[in-house]
Amino acid sequence: MSTSFRKPRRNFRKKITVDSESEDEKQEVIDVDNDQNDNKPQIFSDEKKQKKKKKDKESQEMGMHRTSSVLSFNEDQEEGEVFKVKKSSHSKRIARQLKMQSKLAREEEEKHQKKEETPPRKASPVRREEPREERDEEIRRLRAEFQSLNGEDAEENESEEETEGGIPLKKMMKKGEIPDATMIHMIRKKRQQARDIGDFIPLDDTDRVENSKSRLVRDDDNDKSDDEDDERIDFSVNTQARERIKIQNDFLAAEHGSDNEDSDQEREWEEQQIKKGVSLGSEQTDGVASTGPSHNDHYNDHYNGYQEVVMEKKTFTPFQSLTQSGDCKVISMEIIRRRLQDRLNSMDEVHRSHTQERDSLVSDISDTEKSIETCQEKVAGLEGRYRFFQEMRGYVRDLVDCLSEKVPEINNLEQRMLNLWKNQARKFLSRRQQDVRDQCQEYMTSNVSVNRESPEFQERQRRAAEREARRSRRRRAREMKDIVGHHDGLSSDDEENHSEIAKYNLEKESVLGAQEQVFEDVVEDFSEVESVREKFEDWKQTYRETYQDAYIGLCLPKLLNPYIRLSLINWNPLEANCADFEDMKWFDTLVFYGFRLQDTVFKGDDDIGLLPSIVEKVLLPKLTVTAESIWDPLSTTQTSRLVNVISKLSRDYPCIQANNKATQYLLNAIVKRIRTTLEDDVFMPLYPKAVIDNRSTNASVFFHRQLWVCIKLLGNILSWHGILSNQMLRSLSLDGLLNRYIILGLCNSGVNKETIQKCQSIISTFPKEWFTDLDEDKTMPQLENVSRFLVSAAKTVYQEGQSKNDYDKRDSREFIKQISKMLVNIHAMEYAVNLPM
Repeated sequence: MSTSFRKPRRNFRKKITVDSESEDEKQEVIDVDNDQNDNKPQIFSDEKKQKKKKKDKESQEMGMHRTSSVLSFNEDQEEGEVFKVKKSSHSKRIARQLKMQSKLAREEEEKHQKKEETPPRKASPVRREEPREERDEEIRRLRAEFQSLNGEDAEENESEEETEGGIPLKKMMKKGEIPDATMIHMIRKKRQQARDIGDFIPLDDTDRVENSKSRLVRDDDNDKSDDEDDERIDFSVNTQARERIKIQNDFLAAEHGSDNEDSDQEREWEEQQIKKGVSLGSEQTDGVASTGPSHNDHYNDHYNGYQEVVMEKKTFTPFQSLTQSGDCKVISMEIIRRRLQDRLNSMDEVHRSHTQERDSLVSDISDTEKSIETCQEKVAGLEGRYRFFQEMRGYVRDLVDCLSEKVPEINNLEQRMLNLWKNQARKFLSRRQQDVRDQCQEYMTSNVSVNRESPEFQERQRRAAEREARRSRRRRAREMKDIVGHHDGLSSDDEENHSEIAKYNLEKESVLGAQEQVFEDVVEDFSEVESVREKFEDWKQTYRETYQDAYIGLCLPKLLNPYIRLSLINWNPLEANCADFEDMKWFDTLVFYGFRLQDTVFKGDDDIGLLPSIVEKVLLPKLTVTAESIWDPLSTTQTSRLVNVISKLSRDYPCIQANNKATQYLLNAIVKRIRTTLEDDVFMPLYPKAVIDNRSTNASVFFHRQLWVCIKLLGNILSWHGILSNQMLRSLSLDGLLNRYIILGLCNSGVNKETIQKCQSIISTFPKEWFTDLDEDKTMPQLENVSRFLVSAAKTVYQEGQSKNDYDKRDSREFIKQISKMLVNIHAMEYAVNLPM
């Protein structure tokens, strides 16, 4: 053989032990001797190392367990050392071993099943000797197997036996001689005995050796060492091997000493195991299974004659046999009947539970089938519902996007129209104030020389001419209408010339033209209130619950706000020909929104408050801006129109109330505008009595005109009775105007028929509700000045009538009667009683 296939040299020291079976069966224990390395060469090669490494990896994947190598020295040495020999697991026989792996796995599975079927035997110190015929048969089989080996396998076995057989085998191999079957059998038998007592160096996984039926063991098959030179060698004492040797020696001594006793004991043990087989079958099976993956070790322990398996705790107790009784020694029919009855009751209980479970499952199946049918019936409706809501979702998104684009244009148009009205109202107000200043300056400085060439004088003359022309036109208009009882100062100076009117109309038409073009580029579904109403009304009629859950009734006023504001751009309640908002198209479209003739109106329906909410969020803010910036409190027509609109809203719509913020903003704007007028527009000139009595002078005309303006303003303020609070009205009309300006003018003017008319006009403006709640005969404190003036006027008329003829006396008495009626109307009874008659 070539030296390239030789293994590394190993020097061993022999130890021969005598077995009780025969003198020929001797066991060699090999140890390392560093002084004899050169005398025992062994075959080893790099190629064989690689093959054995591959074999070790495959063995690990199949779950094979390796055992540590143990090398025993003389029994006298108590501190023997154990070391591991590294050797390549790669062999040239890998191909053949891979084919045998499936066969070995099947054999292991059959052994495992056999163990489960057969109860495990308890550890016993007795082991029967293997029959001689079986050993002879095993030797013949080993010889046949050895003769079948050839080529490199034979050479490897020879190399292995050379190391195990000692020097004679080595010498024979050097000479080229082949050992006979007897020598081979003796060598392998010694190695098998070494494995049984654990005093050997395992060169491969012991599980495979123990599970193998063949007793031919090769060094390459049992070698599980590797080529890692840096691994440390373990020289610890193998106490387990020593215990096994001791147990085996005791067993052999007992076996040769009492064969008959062993056989009797073994037969008695088998009978005990047979008796326990009926009741402990499942427990024994669990005990075998509890040994886990180490069932091969359990089998090996039975082979060696002892067992180290610890039985697990019993986990399942089967029914006891009817022939056995726990406490009773005698079995009777009553006991058997009672046990049968108990078993029958338990089976009935199980049957009842199964029946209930079956009934429950049948009921569940029935309910499930009904649910499936119901769901299938709802599929079409749910599909339509889903499609409707998807369309509605897309429509609302498009509508919001459209309004987001159009709202800035609507705001712009609304602001343009509001500016147009503001400019017109500001122009009338400034012109009236300028006329009062011009007349006051003219009549106060009539006797002072004035430069008639100055631009200011010429401008004033121009304004005076325009003023007189407007008054002449109004006078002619009243004469054509046959209006009686008019006084200068009662009419509003709000006329314009043709150029200003044309300019105003041109700007207004521009705004109205842009109003019509706002939704020209929008489809019909988004351009009109009616289209939006149809979409949401269809939603309400089809899916009312979801409509209410989405609070559409609360969202619609804000959604319709741009459309309504666009329709109200030209709506000005202060103008003469202004249309009522209830006559507009959007109002007719929304007045019956969400309701049909056959439907029942629910009180909690949010759509009931749709129009009131629109009035609150759209009309009231527009009226607030109108009263604050456009309304002229000195104009009786504008005041009456505004009062009528607000009175109608407060009467027909519940949102117009004192607690509503929009209403509060409107009323505050009205009060603020009246106070501004009292501060800026009211003027009462003071002239000598002689000048005032001379009605032909311009100063007298101016005085009486301003006095009638104040009386007119008093009536306009008191027309807000029922809208503004009584306390606020008394403060504005009586304290701010009557006692501050009107009484002063009445006192400066003479007592005549015109003065009596002025007093009657003043008394007629007071609301009658102010005096119905007065219990005493005294009037209100704010009217004390008026009462005193009337008493003073009555006395003056009476004194003047005493010096006149009877006709004049009759007129004087008539004036006194009128004064008495006026005192009674204001509940000033104490003053009426003291009038001269």
